[in-house]
Amino acid sequence: MIINNLNKLNKFNSFQRYYSLQTSVKLNDTSNSNNSNGNKNNIKYIVKNNNDYLKSNKTGDLWELIVGIEVHAQTKTKEKLFSNSLNIGSMEGFKANSRVSYVDAAFPGSLPVLNEKCVEQAIKTGLAIGGKINKYSYFDRKHYFYQDLPQGYQITQLNAPIVQGGQLILDLKDNRKHKINISHIQLEQDSGKSIHDLHPTKSLVDLNRAGIGLMEIVSQPDFTSSEQVGLYITQLQHLLKHIGSSDANMQFGELRCDVNISVHKPDTPLGTRVEIKNMISAKAIVSSIDAEAARQIEILENGDIIKRETRGFNQDSGETFHLRTKEDEVDYRFFPDPDLPPLITSEETIERLKNQIGELPQEMRDRLIKQYDISLYDANILVNDHKAAKFFEQCISFGGTKRDPKKLLTWILRDIYKWSNSNNVTDFSTININVETLTQIYDLVESGYVSMNPAKEILEMILNGDKRSPKEIVDHLGVSQISDHQLLEELCRKLVDAHPNEVKDYHEGKIRLFKFFVGQIMKETKGRSNPEIVNNYIKKYLDLKKDN
Repeated sequence: MIINNLNKLNKFNSFQRYYSLQTSVKLNDTSNSNNSNGNKNNIKYIVKNNNDYLKSNKTGDLWELIVGIEVHAQTKTKEKLFSNSLNIGSMEGFKANSRVSYVDAAFPGSLPVLNEKCVEQAIKTGLAIGGKINKYSYFDRKHYFYQDLPQGYQITQLNAPIVQGGQLILDLKDNRKHKINISHIQLEQDSGKSIHDLHPTKSLVDLNRAGIGLMEIVSQPDFTSSEQVGLYITQLQHLLKHIGSSDANMQFGELRCDVNISVHKPDTPLGTRVEIKNMISAKAIVSSIDAEAARQIEILENGDIIKRETRGFNQDSGETFHLRTKEDEVDYRFFPDPDLPPLITSEETIERLKNQIGELPQEMRDRLIKQYDISLYDANILVNDHKAAKFFEQCISFGGTKRDPKKLLTWILRDIYKWSNSNNVTDFSTININVETLTQIYDLVESGYVSMNPAKEILEMILNGDKRSPKEIVDHLGVSQISDHQLLEELCRKLVDAHPNEVKDYHEGKIRLFKFFVGQIMKETKGRSNPEIVNNYIKKYLDLKKDN
């Protein structure tokens, strides 16, 4: 791939300072804006003839919702898009302006040099969604002023993006499928971060994020419900993580969304769209769409018009609020960046990256269902983190032993996931468990060396940091399972003989008393008895009493 014929710039020393700017920005200016905030309870979704509609509870009229999404995903690279500053701008804990080069700060004479890895991540994303990789593309300058944009323009791709087309297929909760077409993916640089709450009269600027590579993934306006948007964001996030093109952690700002929303009645022209900016939570995006749709429907039903504007979303009140009016299209004075030559991508590069992607999430899900006979629900949970799916498959045949996939899956989805949810662990690879350890626990249970309840406790001890092997913990705690047939049979016989009244009630139809007998044996052996052996002997001696 010919990325750039310029030589790599020498690394610059990072500098650490805040830009301190006087600010006169009026926030939440409500001039020329519709101030109505519709109640989400005033509308409800219905499906008619396989299409989604909003029904007004006030008038009973049907409305069509049209939504388009722009997703900004941070590329997973070591360095920024046009400089070799470290790509850590969205992470907390770093001193402000500590990862900023002269290029990021737009010092005179500094020149951008394209990071090839960012290009490769965008190409992988395009291939994963079935898009067309443009072998010839180039960068444009988008001019606008803001204090956290030192250059006075953003380097982006307006006219010749790296990827065009593509699609994602959504599985809706009522078993319908819905196709979302992707318009294009463009590479662009991120801006810095303005901080307005640390000084009463000034805004502070942190440029750690400035220049980080973003993939702007632009959908067609194919969404007709907030459910579809939530599924799309989640599915796209999982896809990016799966192929490794972005960490896509919304809580760190690595995946941000701009949402364009409009409503209109069926068979009428499209409505005026309103934009909601910089959303970083799938749940909040869904709620904001419902709130904004309700607001627009209320305005239109009152005989007013929708005005072009940008709005924010208040999660506490569940309402959207005015940010700024967009009466006319902004003239950003786009033109090709003269400091960056055209981006030429070879067919060999595209094929190499295609081979790196491997199995995509939906392909993996379908294979897991077919190969291991697991449910669609379980397969979806596994595929949400491909590291967990890989872990599952490695456990099945680790050490040359074939294990029951469904039993193994229970250990992962029930016990390990329960622990991770309780401890707010979202990355499976960071959980303190490996394939060898889990299979040892599984094998100890299946061989009868330890019963299920102690095994679960041992797993939790290991997840919490115990470095001993499962067998060492079992032996140390003295919780190995009693599987001595002669001992357990004698205990069961004596127990049945000692409870004639319960035996009589059992045979008269109180079947639940069977658990009473089993529980007594478990109590006497402190939970160490092999439950299968105990069940067999309890049944044997209860049946003998019936015959007598």
